[in-house]
Amino acid sequence: MSPTTNPNQELSKPSYNASGRSFSGWLGGKSQLARTIIEMMPEHKHYCEVFGGAGWVLFKKSPSILETINDVNGDLINLYRVFKYHPDALEKEFETQLLSRDEFERLKAECSKSLTDIQRAARFYYLLRTCFGAKIAEPNYFSHVERQPHLKLGDDLKTVLSKIHQRLQKVNIENRNYDVLIQRMDRPETLFYLDPPYYNCEKYYGKDIFSRDDFLKLRDLLKDIKGKFILSLNDVPEVREIFADFYFTTRQIRWSLNAKSESENNGKEIIITNFEIPD
Repeated sequence: MSPTTNPNQELSKPSYNASGRSFSGWLGGKSQLARTIIEMMPEHKHYCEVFGGAGWVLFKKSPSILETINDVNGDLINLYRVFKYHPDALEKEFETQLLSRDEFERLKAECSKSLTDIQRAARFYYLLRTCFGAKIAEPNYFSHVERQPHLKLGDDLKTVLSKIHQRLQKVNIENRNYDVLIQRMDRPETLFYLDPPYYNCEKYYGKDIFSRDDFLKLRDLLKDIKGKFILSLNDVPEVREIFADFYFTTRQIRWSLNAKSESENNGKEIIITNFEIPD
């Protein structure tokens, strides 16, 4: 069921919440760009995050009247649902957990289909928080001589889960293909935020998740929507050509996973919209 709006509710413009934090890093995540994106947002009733990932923009923005977060990754969406409905049970799964390469490899090899929803969420969260670069396709264990592990346990984990649980209370959680979701949620009062895989990095997110042709399909779909959208991608000539009919804004950020130098690690991000951004 899609969210419904109250005609008496006014449009709202969200503000940036500096203390808001996601539950994890994410390959291509928008922790660095969240403030820029939120400040660009026009007034709206329904905020819809189409490629949810770790939801950095959602967690950094003040709540909209209606909110939806979506991702095609079933393990991720199951984790969101457990965050929302069963945070205490998820915390209990980590009571005797240790940070261990052997445990990482055991969970990596385990079939998630044989697990309960809470066990499945705990497995995915453990792998996500203990792998290198938050890479969900073929992850590798993260161990660093000078950095603490990303996974919090004990009271620290309880604090993290409590904040996530509270933020998700009124958020609609979807697990649909991007085209189905956009068509379902499109209204004049809807603001879509889209953070698809970077161009030429489509395979980093898993097999058959997003293809090169999907950029063209997404462009054609966005041409005809009633609502507004903000789309973030890496700034390469192919992206500028595909989305040439829209408005462009650029920002400099770090986004390369395997950069060998500072110069390689600084890339341009292009923010694409179907509305003009005020100066």
